[in-house]
Amino acid sequence: MKEIIMPKLGQTVEESTVGKWLKKEGDKVEKGDVLLEITTDKATLEVESFANGVLRKIVHKEGDIVPVLTVIGYIAGSMDEEIPEKPREQLQEEKKEEEAFVEEPVQEVQDKSIIEEVRIKISPLAKRLAKEKGIDVTKVNGTGPDGRIVKEDILAFGGAEKITAKTIPLSGIRKVIAKRLQESKQTIPHFYLSTEIDMTECVKARAEKSPKPAFNDIIIKASALAISENPEINSSFKGDSIEIVGDINIGLAVAVDDGLVVPVIRNANKLAISDISKKRDELVKKARGGKLLPSDYEGGTFTISNLGMFEIDNFSAIINPPQSAILAVGRIKQKPVIIDGNIGIRSMMQVTASFDHRCIDGVLGAKFLQKVKEHLENPKDIM
Repeated sequence: MKEIIMPKLGQTVEESTVGKWLKKEGDKVEKGDVLLEITTDKATLEVESFANGVLRKIVHKEGDIVPVLTVIGYIAGSMDEEIPEKPREQLQEEKKEEEAFVEEPVQEVQDKSIIEEVRIKISPLAKRLAKEKGIDVTKVNGTGPDGRIVKEDILAFGGAEKITAKTIPLSGIRKVIAKRLQESKQTIPHFYLSTEIDMTECVKARAEKSPKPAFNDIIIKASALAISENPEINSSFKGDSIEIVGDINIGLAVAVDDGLVVPVIRNANKLAISDISKKRDELVKKARGGKLLPSDYEGGTFTISNLGMFEIDNFSAIINPPQSAILAVGRIKQKPVIIDGNIGIRSMMQVTASFDHRCIDGVLGAKFLQKVKEHLENPKDIM
């Protein structure tokens, strides 16, 4: 005679509800057959048979709230086998009473063989996400059909998990970033200009290229050309003077494990898109491999920071001194746009430029952004 036990799912679960029995008394069952569903306060789970035989007796019917590790049914070799007189819960109570007189700590009852027979209703995507995030799915509340755990449940649970408090010493790249950007915001009077760029033609032109350049490559080229047409953007405040720098060296902000680095593509205004692609690819690989040399990141005169790949629409970036401007780039997103009185679907991108007001005035900043917009909306002129 085999007992069907209400499994203990999680350390804090003390009782669960018997759901729908999928087998009835007298039915033949094989190992792996789903016997019934149980529900906790977080999910609906399936309990599989761990033996071959017949479902001899259902002890607890649908809707019963049952303490964990108690008997809810029996599997026998035939319907003639007798059912034990004392169910498991009575045996457990007797055992607790006996152990109450023992000074040794009581060990929590664990029946792993039973727990392994429980199958949680969870979508394949949710299961993969849970594995990636290290989430115990038995603690997740399923909101899908019949309590099925879906992707949104895993994401919500992951977001609700308690963050372990800790102190991270400020060192290395993070220390440099903190120092430079604090100085930047404290000493540089920033002002910001934003515009929206129609990237539809740019998307088409890029698709016709082989190999395809990254959008960052095209934005680097467009920005470098716009700077060459507005050279005051390529300036640096020197206390009692403003220095206009001759070379246009575009830095691209790259996230690395311990912070942010900005490798530089030199004389980007003079390079073809394909050359910018090769150089950008080389520098990004070196940056993520921690192999950048000082010659790779020194001497930048303008920076581009793109968070579009993270579905950010717009943001404002902090100027990287001694530079006087930085361009923050959002994602390219299709949206309805009014064109000549008609509504059309276009690929739009928002950008925001931050300027040092000691070197650059609003009109100059606006002219620069206007040129960036023109180049990106007419990409065949630059690709």
